[in-house]
Amino acid sequence: MEINTAVALGGIVASYFFVFCILAYYANILMFKTKVNEIWMFMSFSKPLYAYTIKNDLRIKFGYIPLSSLVKTDSAGDVGLNDDELKKYDRRTMKNAFIFHGMMGTMLTVLIVAVSWISGYDPLVIFKDFGNHIWLLFSGKNDFSGFVNFIHSQYTAYGKHFFIFLSVGIYFIFISLVLMISSLYSFLSALMGLVIIVGYFVVGFKFLELPFTFYIDLILSLIVIGFIYFLLLRFFIK
Repeated sequence: MEINTAVALGGIVASYFFVFCILAYYANILMFKTKVNEIWMFMSFSKPLYAYTIKNDLRIKFGYIPLSSLVKTDSAGDVGLNDDELKKYDRRTMKNAFIFHGMMGTMLTVLIVAVSWISGYDPLVIFKDFGNHIWLLFSGKNDFSGFVNFIHSQYTAYGKHFFIFLSVGIYFIFISLVLMISSLYSFLSALMGLVIIVGYFVVGFKFLELPFTFYIDLILSLIVIGFIYFLLLRFFIK
């Protein structure tokens, strides 16, 4: 795949992370009435690469792992509650996360349907084809090479840019579903995160067999575009 494919993919993924930060912030402030302390554009295990502070001491941070973005709110230990109140607070936090990720999945589905219709494609056929081939893969009726051939055929049929948008959108719908499930049980969050990270490397390097230079171009485009979005966040957080 040529370099502009990696750049287009990086741009779409970074745009999702950017929109996620904005929507998660306003959902917590307006819907869930929760104080937001930090907004992360990309993840980090410790200190961010760079950060700045805006109103109400809200910190916007730029991490070094371009796999997702996140919004940090008050934890149960920060609000000074007794044991019964802490249990209620935790349940409410999990409920809010479930609702928010459900909203994200629904919005992505509506967006894909709308763009598909505008582009002249039938979204029902698209979802049916992807659903059937994913089911055949997980049920063992088709191997991964057959699934990869299907992906390549869709890439040719729909064109590069629409297919990139489509595949990334479907992927993040799946991630929204995973996050909805993991929000119900705290121990599932770390497990699901590990599965997703391992999946990136297994699928990307072992099965899709893309050249290593493609991943370098993808990571570089993600970092550059993500950093621009990181600087722009101050203008969208009011």
